[in-house]
Amino acid sequence: MTPLARRGLQDWLLILTGLFVIVWAVVRAVLQSVTIDEAFTYLYFAKSLDVVVEFNTNNHVLNSLLMWIVTQALGTSSITVRLPALLGGVLYVCVCYFLCKSLTSKFSLRLPLFICLTCNPFILDYMVAARGYSLANAFLVTAIAVPVWYHAKGRPSLPTCCALASVALGLSFTANFSFAFVDAAAFLGIATWAIRRREGHSIVRIVGFCALPGIFVAFLICGYTLTHWQSPRWQDDLTWGAHSMREMRRSLVDSSLYQLDPRFRGSLYDAVMFLQPRLLPLLEILCACQLVVTRLDGSWRQDARVRWLGRLVAGLLGITALTVGISWLAFRYYALPLPVGRTGIYLVPLVTLLAGLIAAIPAERLISRWLRRGIATVLICLACYFLLCLRLSYFREYKWDADVKDVYSVMARLNHTYGVKDAQVTGLYVSALNYYRDLSKQETFPEFTLDVPELSSGRSIYVLDGVWKQDFINQEKLVVVYRGKFSEVVVAVKPNGAIPSAMIEP
Repeated sequence: MTPLARRGLQDWLLILTGLFVIVWAVVRAVLQSVTIDEAFTYLYFAKSLDVVVEFNTNNHVLNSLLMWIVTQALGTSSITVRLPALLGGVLYVCVCYFLCKSLTSKFSLRLPLFICLTCNPFILDYMVAARGYSLANAFLVTAIAVPVWYHAKGRPSLPTCCALASVALGLSFTANFSFAFVDAAAFLGIATWAIRRREGHSIVRIVGFCALPGIFVAFLICGYTLTHWQSPRWQDDLTWGAHSMREMRRSLVDSSLYQLDPRFRGSLYDAVMFLQPRLLPLLEILCACQLVVTRLDGSWRQDARVRWLGRLVAGLLGITALTVGISWLAFRYYALPLPVGRTGIYLVPLVTLLAGLIAAIPAERLISRWLRRGIATVLICLACYFLLCLRLSYFREYKWDADVKDVYSVMARLNHTYGVKDAQVTGLYVSALNYYRDLSKQETFPEFTLDVPELSSGRSIYVLDGVWKQDFINQEKLVVVYRGKFSEVVVAVKPNGAIPSAMIEP
């Protein structure tokens, strides 16, 4: 095979990988049950334009606005509710494809880096879930890609590139307010890059192009939300988060490495599980050593491309460090919790890109070449691990709602067959079941609410966690007629009632 044909085949493999990720996300959006936060967003913020811009930590304004537009135009379904997140996923995949193509010509690094960026279970979950994280991540990565685009293409003009990056950061912020610190850090990084490249443009002009378009977009979409924030203390609203750096890191690692397909068993499974907790620490050590070695031996000064990659590494490292530093200062002095899980999701593509960049820098010394191969090998192992984690059934952070679509199907059958409508639903399932009730409009259930006390005697139907609420089930001698396939949810009925004591298939 000629080098040209081989490069063409490699490009097609990368494109097919991206298409696979997008199709996988769409299939998940169709199949998976709508979860508590997705349902809450739709029911309370995306059904009416009057409340789309209302401040609430659960309301990711740009996502809610797009959700309102899509559902008004196309009707409500699991795919339309999740379409804004899917569009964010498409943009994210396309930008990652561009970055991987631009940063390295080695296919042995380009493909695993692309898979690590797009197939990480944590990232993939939020490409589907109807929340603002997908859009926010996509626009953040787009802003970071603008300097790479300018370096590769030399167009459009520097002020235009600054404006495009600024708009992307503004949209990232409007998609999710938890991206405020990383968007600010990215703004400083891009502004610093643009000032160094200004070539006759004044500093004021460059800073204006970097800041004003993003500020305009942010206030256009979220100005009302931010100016009508009613809480007397912002700490009262922003309570979700970690309380140590270790907890923050652990949440990101656990989410990224969750979880191998349970059907995957055997000696290979044991080997993968042995390697799993060692891969990320090993990657960190190799990257740190490579940075030190290339800095000491002067490899980063070899030619213009290597110097450019070195500056890109420094910029990305600076954005990551500054984001974590601001988060820690806000935690230390203003009691703002550190990012945890999904509120720190932006750190995952940043550090993944950073590892890929470090591996992409050519090195002359033997030790540098071996370190580079070591980083690439770990990325290959992580890419394989992520592919073995692919699933179609549930989100890690909302696994308890994995079966709620089937639960409502069972409840609807009981309502139509036996006329029962006095159902009691525990908190984890209220919003999601209300979504399916609103979607169907065929049943006579009143709106489900979180009762106080949460459970009481005398109801015809109960939807509850079969493990945590087992004592109540035993106390009331309830009969379970449905058990969740992926979660602990059960549908239970009172004995000797209108509903026969037999298991029901959804």
